[in-house]
Amino acid sequence: MPNGEISSFELRHSSFSLWAAILDCIPRGIAQLYGRRAGLGAFIMSDDTTAEEQFIDFKCPGCGEQVSFPKTCAGRAQECFNCNEPVIVPVSGDQGGRVPLPIATAHLTLRKFRGADWKDLMQLFSDDEFFDAAPVKLDGEERVARWLEADAVVKLTSPGTPFILAVQALETPKVIGFLTLRFSDADRLQAVLDLVLHRDSQRHGLGAEAMTGALGFCFKDIALHRVQGFCGSSNTAACRLFEKVGMRREAEFVRDHKVKDQWANTAAYAILREEFEPAAK
Repeated sequence: MPNGEISSFELRHSSFSLWAAILDCIPRGIAQLYGRRAGLGAFIMSDDTTAEEQFIDFKCPGCGEQVSFPKTCAGRAQECFNCNEPVIVPVSGDQGGRVPLPIATAHLTLRKFRGADWKDLMQLFSDDEFFDAAPVKLDGEERVARWLEADAVVKLTSPGTPFILAVQALETPKVIGFLTLRFSDADRLQAVLDLVLHRDSQRHGLGAEAMTGALGFCFKDIALHRVQGFCGSSNTAACRLFEKVGMRREAEFVRDHKVKDQWANTAAYAILREEFEPAAK
């Protein structure tokens, strides 16, 4: 490189060092706020663009501290960088929202698992069909207890970790299945839903009710753009369920997984936020 020229790496490194020096000289809370903004690219050298125009400042409902996120995050779940709890970025106003859980429907509650659910889990996993379809494999009281302990600290915004909710029947009340949400992009705008119910709770309309409630949560409460679902092409009940809640069949992956040592196809379903209508069909 000719003398006197500065590489892009050196420029970025110098900028980072400058920010580090600045943040060391201001109070911790302000440093977190504006350090977060700097990391998100708010301070762009421009004559007509300011950081204040690009960000929403509000209080986290968990810790009460001031936080700031880009306006593009409005309505969506983000992680507070003070307390690490999920927070819904407000569209307007100065107060963030909590993730609206549990999800309540006419006959079900979709909620986080609790320690007291271990007996219901033991009963669910004693069924081979449920065991094979469940998102986790729990084959004993000790493994159930360990999983419940680990799942208790999983949040909606925990990176790379499926967010699993218990599907609880109001009539019993017992846990009758799992509802799993996995974000499929880094911006948390798209997700994959997976529902597993015990055979005794199938064919009573509860699957469609649970999925409709989950889609309402995804689109209305955390402002997702798109939700997908996958099932075996030969699983006609699952295919009908996706179609009943308004999801379209977009693709079929040929012989992409094995079922009892036999290659099988996967059907892919999806729905966009503007297509979602929670009215029962």
